[in-house]
Amino acid sequence: MLRPTLAAVLIVKDEEHTLARCIASLEPLARSGLLTAVHVHDTGSSDATVQVARELGATVTSGPWTDDFAAARNAALSAVTAEWALSLDADECLQVDAEALGRLLGEVAADGLTVEIENVHDDGTHTHRHERLLRVGAVRWTGRVHERLAPVAGGQLRLLNAPAGVVRLAHDGYATAEVRRRKSERNAALAQAELDRLAVTPAPDPELVGQTLLDLGRSCIGADRAQDAVNAFEAVRELFPGTRRALEATDSLARVLLAAGLDDVVLVLVGQLREGGAPVTYCDWLEAQARAQLGDVSTAYDLLRGVDELVDTGGRRFSGTGLGELKQLLAQLAGATARA
Repeated sequence: MLRPTLAAVLIVKDEEHTLARCIASLEPLARSGLLTAVHVHDTGSSDATVQVARELGATVTSGPWTDDFAAARNAALSAVTAEWALSLDADECLQVDAEALGRLLGEVAADGLTVEIENVHDDGTHTHRHERLLRVGAVRWTGRVHERLAPVAGGQLRLLNAPAGVVRLAHDGYATAEVRRRKSERNAALAQAELDRLAVTPAPDPELVGQTLLDLGRSCIGADRAQDAVNAFEAVRELFPGTRRALEATDSLARVLLAAGLDDVVLVLVGQLREGGAPVTYCDWLEAQARAQLGDVSTAYDLLRGVDELVDTGGRRFSGTGLGELKQLLAQLAGATARA
């Protein structure tokens, strides 16, 4: 069997300080011979990004930024001649077993592979999966913000999960509050623009409307715009009752209201999450926090004792550090209450 070819593809703007680190992380792929090219598509940098990319051996193309991540990624992808593309951001680093990845790409019958991504945020760490390895010519990107793959020829998109031990990404682009707010404001503006477009589109795709509203709400959380986030999540719940999108919106809404101290409402939402099939331990974690804030420490502690990991309704897996600290605090409070 012939070995597949792979190109790394990035869209960038003003990334002179992060690009070298990202491209350096591709070295195991280059050393193995699997990686045939690095394509960097610049969308209007005013710093030395283009110069840095060229000095690092990347093929550089450029195009205008049109407030559309999918359009930029598709423009970048158009220059690729390899069989497979690895889609990256400049603030990400690759962790890979190059030989195992080469075997996987040579054997798999799929349009794309999802990759586990570890996200370092200013308020904690979580992992999620996203389609980042794609078969060139079989798929295209869609979605103005938080873009997703769609098959070029229509029909069902064939996606598989790449094992985390084979390929993984580390992302620290939201590691500080200042950067998180700035990027979230940008993403919220993109999501709102997409909603405005959909509002005047005859028979818009309901799935796209629901996803864009979720994108808007989550971006508003990152931008510290809690009421705007609530409005977006409530819109999803009203427009798409009983759907997976509504379940995700209820989840996000519960977390916003938990931070606002509306604990009685959170308990109602947790009940709805349980009825909708959300992960039991995740619901226990949400309910425990609400009950602890209401003063029912004993019940909160009992709920958390069986929780060892947190996976939300969108499949994001959260770091256990905060969970352990919360368990320890509730154990201390429960013990103090029992002795009183």
